Amino acid sequence: MGQLFGILEEPKYTRSLPPELWQYCWSFLAVEDLLAVSSTCLSFRYICKNLLFRHITTTIPYKRTVRHIFEPRHDDVARVGRARRLLLRLHALQSDSDAREVLGLVETWSIKTFGSPAPLKEAEIMQYRDEKNRIPFIQPYTSIFLIFPSCTKLRLLSVSDIHMGNEQWSALEKIPQLECLAMERCTMSSSGEAMKLKVVSITHEARRNPPDVPPPTTQLISSLFNFRHLESLTLLDLTFADSFLLGLVRVGRFENLTHLSVVVPDYHMDTLFTFLSRTPSLTSLTISNFSTMATPSKPFLQCDVPNLSVYDGFPTLIPILLPGRPVNTVRLRMNHRSDPQANLGDPFGVYDNNIICKALNDCSASTRVIHDLMLSPFHPTPDNIQDIVRIHPDLRHLRLEILRTPNINMGVDVEEPMSIIMDMISDSMNVQDSDGLYPLFLILGLLSSIALGHLPLPAKLETLHLHHYQRVETICSGEAKQRLLVPKISAAYPALYEIHLGTTRWWRQGELWSREV
Repeated sequence: MGQLFGILEEPKYTRSLPPELWQYCWSFLAVEDLLAVSSTCLSFRYICKNLLFRHITTTIPYKRTVRHIFEPRHDDVARVGRARRLLLRLHALQSDSDAREVLGLVETWSIKTFGSPAPLKEAEIMQYRDEKNRIPFIQPYTSIFLIFPSCTKLRLLSVSDIHMGNEQWSALEKIPQLECLAMERCTMSSSGEAMKLKVVSITHEARRNPPDVPPPTTQLISSLFNFRHLESLTLLDLTFADSFLLGLVRVGRFENLTHLSVVVPDYHMDTLFTFLSRTPSLTSLTISNFSTMATPSKPFLQCDVPNLSVYDGFPTLIPILLPGRPVNTVRLRMNHRSDPQANLGDPFGVYDNNIICKALNDCSASTRVIHDLMLSPFHPTPDNIQDIVRIHPDLRHLRLEILRTPNINMGVDVEEPMSIIMDMISDSMNVQDSDGLYPLFLILGLLSSIALGHLPLPAKLETLHLHHYQRVETICSGEAKQRLLVPKISAAYPALYEIHLGTTRWWRQGELWSREV
């Protein structure tokens, strides 16, 4: 590698190719390798600088760590060192005039907290000054927000566990090209002028003891969600979902909004559909599975959301949203709260076969043929799979998130997550039957039944995704068995060119199938 860099340092090599091509080559390198390349010559240093500072992630120490910087204890050397380096870098970015060049390269910035977001108080800020290095200590996240106006190319900002107060909103308003803002577990107070954000994402899981902060004000909602510019909105705040929905209805008509992902709290389904009537350009709608199971009390007019093409949500809304609209992608959330009075996040049941069959039939009311279908969770019975093929024979893409239990109506212990119970059951039944087949609720068993012709697939299917429900990573073992089954399936379905089995991906080039994990 050293010899290669020595050759590339010569002018005839570095100047013979345009910088854009070098930048494309180095874009595949990790940060450590980029640093090594940038130290070989001035040309590569200039090219790599754009890549190194295009995306920045900052982890902010929480209150206890900041105190340890100035009062070390418990041999917490590594954590104290990280926090001290962060403060030194933030101070350098504010005081060094040359840092403006670096800040001008940043396009995305992600801010995370190292623990609970507990800021220091005014008296503590004065107490914990680092007199040795002459660094005036400021709240770390406040320091970062003071830097943002210098980031002239910053388009995407992601923050988590931070209180968004007047100082923070004021800093965001001064970022000239900010288009996307994602906030996770953030508390918010009133903001000032309306921002021109195109993409906004707010996520906040439900808590038994929600934070003692007031709900979002009308001023905050109107400035954050600019109805003239907003194109994509993700609103998964389980604490203040009702306030956000009511505020959005009052803001106005969102002419440019094309994607909406939302959690609908109890008694607010009518509010959602009132908002939908004010989004004429909406093409994609996702309703979180933490939402209420209610349906709107008033009819939904045919002229509302006329361009809807993607629906992701409960089957109960299929007869309302799909008729007369060009929907060709459907992702059905087949779980529901078995007790209508249960709280969000409580254990749920799964729809039976009759509901699945009815939902598939209702999808046919769309003005376009359904080409992309997902069922989650999916109970893999022969009847269910045959219903998919019979009702939607023209499917191109199919994704099944398999329920890892043989009993669809199993009871759930409130004290145990459903995923743990399913793992226990599936592990105990990981045995073959008399014909050498695994149960259908195991991926290898479902794949074997398809390969042997016991279960059909749509004739024009191009991609097949098989995953286990509620598993971040589904590891499908049996590589040797897969190598035998995949070509058999490909021979029966010639349009199929890609198969995902959890984290394993098979894809076809010509007649040759390749595998990667």
